[in-house]
Amino acid sequence: MGQQLLEKFIPLLEKINWPSTADATEQGRQSYLVGLEKVDAYEGDPNQLTAALKTFVTGASQPYAFAGAAYVLIAASREKDGSYVEEGLDIAMDWLEKAQDLAPDVVEINMLEPLIYVYNGRLEDARTVLDYLHELRPSDYLLYRIEVAYWQAVGDLEQTVHWFSEAAAAAVNVPQRLAMRSELADFYFRQNLWSEAKDAYQEALHFDNTNPVIWHKLSIVHWQLEDIDEAEKCNQHTLRLKDFPAARQLEEKIKEKKSDGGILGRLFGG
Repeated sequence: MGQQLLEKFIPLLEKINWPSTADATEQGRQSYLVGLEKVDAYEGDPNQLTAALKTFVTGASQPYAFAGAAYVLIAASREKDGSYVEEGLDIAMDWLEKAQDLAPDVVEINMLEPLIYVYNGRLEDARTVLDYLHELRPSDYLLYRIEVAYWQAVGDLEQTVHWFSEAAAAAVNVPQRLAMRSELADFYFRQNLWSEAKDAYQEALHFDNTNPVIWHKLSIVHWQLEDIDEAEKCNQHTLRLKDFPAARQLEEKIKEKKSDGGILGRLFGG
């Protein structure tokens, strides 16, 4: 996925009519923050990243637009297994440095540097820059998110969960709160911590109860917890929102499981 996306986006960046304003304007900052949230909502559809790019450009500020391009490339570099394409991160750093040359003291731009370091394995460098940025901005949702990425890379579950909580507390709008809850749930999911994942997905649904992806993941969690009735309810809700192959496959598994249970029940007098 990552390499294929990069083959699309790297040439695209060279064709964009970038803003002419070299200043880090407030309009550019606001568009940049909106664009970051669009990238954070990326779930595999390249059109989501294209829409984010357009948002960065409409801010009419070169440094924020260039930093936005770097963030899109970071997202595009992610492979299905969670690794990152080194070439994509290198080119993302090139775009980030262009932004930093124009606006060297903007925390929202500079925060991408430790994120790139995290994903290419330079954890000591990431820690150094993060500590410096925390001195400039002691409480910041965006920095807290990068702390999450850092501690995941370190492999410290307790610190990862702590920074998820810090980021959720610092969130200033519903999309940010949703992102933190759903990403925490995904983290628990990857760790096979099913009960914790269930609680986190249920919290995420408080912010967006029409999200078929969250409902689908919650149905899988119930399946893993062997709560077949709840898995079925969640899966049916998923399919009412959106019909897609993974949900249909789970539907078949649930039917088979319930059918097996029915046969066993009849055999043993249930």
